[in-house]
Parts: sequence; structure tokens; C-alpha cells
Amino acid sequence: MLSSKTKASEWAAAEFKWTKADALRAFERTDFPADEMVLMNAMVRFAGPELLNRQRLQGAQKTQVTIKKKEVKAAEERLVQTVQQYEDQIRSDRSSFTVLIKTLYNIANRFGYKDPWIESLIVAYDKYVDEDDASQKAA
Repeated sequence: MLSSKTKASEWAAAEFKWTKADALRAFERTDFPADEMVLMNAMVRFAGPELLNRQRLQGAQKTQVTIKKKEVKAAEERLVQTVQQYEDQIRSDRSSFTVLIKTLYNIANRFGYKDPWIESLIVAYDKYVDEDDASQKAA
């Protein structure tokens, strides 16, 4: 025979591994002093609806986590696509611009125009294109 809610909650925690808070909630409508059968009956009446409610809440939380993970994955994929598009656009623009400079410089070269800065730009660009081609073939 247990004489108080506190002692009953300690008993439930020790015997059945319940939290003291759950045991106190289970024993809210129990008159004390009470024997173990009355306390176990109160625990059973409390546990069914409470466990069902907790399982629903846990399921809802898992659903929210899954939704958030999918949103993050989709955002990451969009970011990767956007970065790749920008890199492709920059590579294309750089290529078009440098090819135009190279073409105009070759025309100007026929008329005797020389510029070491433009020549170094063309050499650097040719190296860049060769390295980019080699890395794409390796991948």
C-alpha cells in the first residue's frame, strides 16, 4: 500500500521504468492510499491513449523532418545547377571574348600592330583551354 502520489511515482519509476512525470499524470485521478493493483490499473488507463498520442506526434515530427530534408536536398540541387550554369556561361563568355580579341589581334598584326599584353593574354588563354580540355577528358 502506497500512501502518496510521490511514493507511487517512485515505485512506477523503479518497477516499470516510467518517468516520474508520467507516473504523476497517470495517478492524477487515483485516491491515496492505494495498493499496487489500483496503481497498475491507473497506469494502464493512462498508457494507452498517451502512447497513441505520442506515436502520432512522433510520426508527425518524422514527416516534418522528411519534408525539410527533401526541401534542403532540392535547394542544394538547384544551387549546384545554378552554379554550373554560371560557370558554363562565364567559360563561354570568356571563350567568345578571347577568341574575338585573338581574331582582331591577328588582323591588326598584319598591319604591324604588336602588343605584348595581348600576346600574353592569348598565350595564357591557350594554356587555359588546353588544361580545361585535358581535365574534361580525364573526367
